[in-house]
Amino acid sequence: MNNPARQLRRRVESCELQHLQFAHLHALLKRLIDDTLSGFVPRIVWLVGPSRVGKTMLGKALARLFPAERENGRRAVPVLRVPLPPGVSPKLLPLSVLEALGVPLPQRGLASGVMLTRMYEQLKLAGTRVLIFEEASHLVEPGSKVPPRAAADWFKAVHDELNITLILLGVPRLKRLFEANEQLRLRASACKEFRPYRWKDDEERRAFATCVLTYAKMFDEAGWPLDLTREKLIGHCYLLSGGLIGIVAAFMQELAALTEDIPPGPLGLTHCQQAALAIETAGHPNHPAFANEHITPIEFDQAHGSVLTLNEMGARRAVS
Repeated sequence: MNNPARQLRRRVESCELQHLQFAHLHALLKRLIDDTLSGFVPRIVWLVGPSRVGKTMLGKALARLFPAERENGRRAVPVLRVPLPPGVSPKLLPLSVLEALGVPLPQRGLASGVMLTRMYEQLKLAGTRVLIFEEASHLVEPGSKVPPRAAADWFKAVHDELNITLILLGVPRLKRLFEANEQLRLRASACKEFRPYRWKDDEERRAFATCVLTYAKMFDEAGWPLDLTREKLIGHCYLLSGGLIGIVAAFMQELAALTEDIPPGPLGLTHCQQAALAIETAGHPNHPAFANEHITPIEFDQAHGSVLTLNEMGARRAVS
């Protein structure tokens, strides 16, 4: 039996809306990976951006372009995506790589040097030439089990030993890893930044609006149209997110979940307020979304500025 509310929820949750910068960064990193696989000099590249800006989507999209294959009966994994867990320790670093590679994990209690050797052996067997580390900034969180300089030494050693490209993705705190070790920093490319949409930039504002209206169309087609003007919906979604489309996605998912208990019909301001309260927002705390009728230019600026301040991101710099 068809359930329109469930169908709407699945459609909203499966929707991947690429950030305006996404295509540029995707092309840049793909070219780097292509160069590595073609035998050019491997690189160390790092990319930072706030949580929910689209870094994970970027890592997954790159990994999908280079899937594992069978070559002469051997599994070949040219590009490996490695999510790093919070609180990662020296032993968990190679374990995270081995787990991502899908090989049997060594027994617990082995020395970190033995684990590292095992990791090297398995990566060589798989012919891995590129490692994409997601959430690499976990290594420099307060209370991390790995001192930043030691963590940087680990990445430098992997790069040198295997002669492979490393791509490190994380929140802007990741810069501390490179600040702590000049050898890693001097081996690496300049930092790439993945920033939230700016309201003041016409092109970015239009791109943000397109994302919001893409979701709104899904609700309309499912029978639960959003009973707000386009301008109000887009503006309040910006207050909610500070330009982070991942926050908008979380909001839309919560709003879609409400339709399980509501018959088809318009979803108004009260429903939007309810969905907004169910998520962690990213805008300025003094300017909650869906609260006031009118939004001032300074409120848009402060929503964006709040995201940048929280993530230790200063003035905008060009992506090289």
